Amino acid sequence: MSASTTTTPLLEVRDLTLRHNGRGGQTTIVQNVSFTLGRGEVLGIIGESGAGKSTIGNAVIGLVGKSFEQSFGTIRLDGVALETLSDRERRKLRGKTIASIFQDHTSSLDPLMTVGNQLGETISAIHPGLPRSEIRRRTIELLGWVGIADPAGRHDSYPHQLSGGQRQRVVIAIALAGSPSIIVADEPTSALDATVQKQILDILRNLVDTIGLSLILITHDMGVVAAIADKVVVMKDGEIVEQDATSTVLENPKELYTQQLLSAVPRLHLSPSAAHSQPEEPAPILVVENLSRSFGGGNIRGLLGKPSAKFALKNVSLRVPRGSVLGIVGESGSGKTTIGRILAGLEKGDSGKVTLDGRARDISRSGDEGLLGHVQMIFQDPALSLNPRMTVAETLRECLRFTARKEGPRNPDEITRMTDRMGLARTLLSRYPHQLSGGQKQRVCIARALLARPALIVADEPTSALDVSVQAEIVSLLKQTVTESGLSMVFISHDLAIVQGICDAVGIMKDGRMEDFGPSDFIFGRSENAYTRRLIDARPKIFTH
Repeated sequence: MSASTTTTPLLEVRDLTLRHNGRGGQTTIVQNVSFTLGRGEVLGIIGESGAGKSTIGNAVIGLVGKSFEQSFGTIRLDGVALETLSDRERRKLRGKTIASIFQDHTSSLDPLMTVGNQLGETISAIHPGLPRSEIRRRTIELLGWVGIADPAGRHDSYPHQLSGGQRQRVVIAIALAGSPSIIVADEPTSALDATVQKQILDILRNLVDTIGLSLILITHDMGVVAAIADKVVVMKDGEIVEQDATSTVLENPKELYTQQLLSAVPRLHLSPSAAHSQPEEPAPILVVENLSRSFGGGNIRGLLGKPSAKFALKNVSLRVPRGSVLGIVGESGSGKTTIGRILAGLEKGDSGKVTLDGRARDISRSGDEGLLGHVQMIFQDPALSLNPRMTVAETLRECLRFTARKEGPRNPDEITRMTDRMGLARTLLSRYPHQLSGGQKQRVCIARALLARPALIVADEPTSALDVSVQAEIVSLLKQTVTESGLSMVFISHDLAIVQGICDAVGIMKDGRMEDFGPSDFIFGRSENAYTRRLIDARPKIFTH
C-alpha cells in the first residue's frame, strides 16, 4: 500500500469537538478527535454505531447541519481552516476538492434519470459551459474508469437496470467527476456481496494508487479496512480509542476495546474436516422441489420483439431437516432472497413444489395468511421492520392477538418471558423503535417471530446492517434459540463466516440455480466447486494468523 508522498498532510483534524443542540439540551457527539490524512493515503475510521465516525465524515464534507456546533478544534485542508470559510466557499469545495460516497447506492441515484444524465449533470455543475459532446465523452470515460462494462452502452441505462455493484460504481464515478483530492466513503460496500465488494475495493485502491486520490473510509467492517486502508482510527462514544498503521492495529491492538471488536469478527475456517459417518438425518420440515420463478423482462426482448422472462429461480431443490439451520449464500441477483420470500408466502412461485411440515403449499399465490402462523421472517433492516408508531409492547401484543385467532387465548406474560429470553430489559417495552439501538430492534424482531410459534423462520440478512459486536450477539442468540426451541431456520446471508458459524448445511446460489449444496464442513472445507471457491477467496482477509 502507498504512503503519503509528503510530510505535509492534505487533511489535518486537531482536537475536534462537535456538540448537537437538541430539545433535551446539548450533547457532545465528538470529543477531542485528532488525525491526519496524507496525499494518496487511505484512512479507515471504524467503530460501532454511535461512535461518531459518520459525524466526523460529515464535518469534513461540511454536511453536519445547523444543529451541530463545532465548539473546539480545527479541520485544515491544505493548510486552510475550513471553519473560517463561508457557506458559499464550503459549497465550492464539495465535488471539486472533497467528494462523498454514501452507503445506499439506491437512494444516491435518481430513478427517473439515466446514469449518463446524472453523471453529466454533476460534470456540468462543476465545469459550467462545457460542451455537451465533451460532457458525454467525460461521462463515458468515468464509467470506464470505475469498471462499468460497455460504458457507452450503459450511458443511457436507468439505475434499476443495473446491479447493486454497478450502481455503486456509478456513485463512485459521480464522486470522481470533479477530480477531488479527497473522497469520504461512508460504508460504501456494506450492502454488497463478497465478490462485488472486492471489485469495489480494488477500484478504490487502484484510484488511490494511480491518481493520488486520498480516501477516508468509514465502516464497521474490519475486512474492508484490512483490504485497502493504510492506517486506521478506532472510535468509541465520540472519542478515539486507538490509531496506528492498519497492520499494527489489526495484528497487535493495544486497547481492550479494539481487542473486543476484533474478537467479535467471525472467522472463516477452511481446514477440511476429517470424513466421519453422519448421524441419521431427522425427517425434513421443509422440502422444496424444482422451484422456479420468473419476472417480466422489461427492456429485455426475445424472439419477435416480445418481452422475455428473466428467471430469478430455476429448478431449485433443497431440504431442511427438523431442528436444523440451512444457509443460503450467493451474490446479488442469485435468487436467495426470492427463495425466502416464497417460503414466507410474500411472493408466488411459477412452478415446483414446497412442502412445509408435511403440508403442500400453494405457491401459485402470495399473501397466504394461513402460512403466516407457520413461517416467520426476520428482515435485514430492523428499523424498517417495526411500526414506528407502536411501542415494543404493542408490537408484541399484536403478534399474540394474531396467533390467538388460530390457537386460542395467549398468556400476556409470554411477552415479558420472551423479552427476558432475548436479553431485553423490561423497561424497553414502553419505548418506540427510534429509542432503541440497532441490536435491540433486531432482538424485538426475533421476539416477535418466536411469539408466533412458527415451524420455520426465514432470516434474510439479519445481521448485515449491524456492527460487528452486535452481529456476534445476534448470531449467538439465533443459535441458542434454534437449539433450545427445536426450531428450523433458513438463514440467508452473504457473510460466509457467519453462515459457517450458525448453519448445519449450506446452499450456494448462482444465477437462480443451486450451484453447490452440502453440509457446512464439506462446503467450506472440501467442496471443489469453482464458484464456491471464488466466493470464499473473495472475502477480505483480516488476520494473517
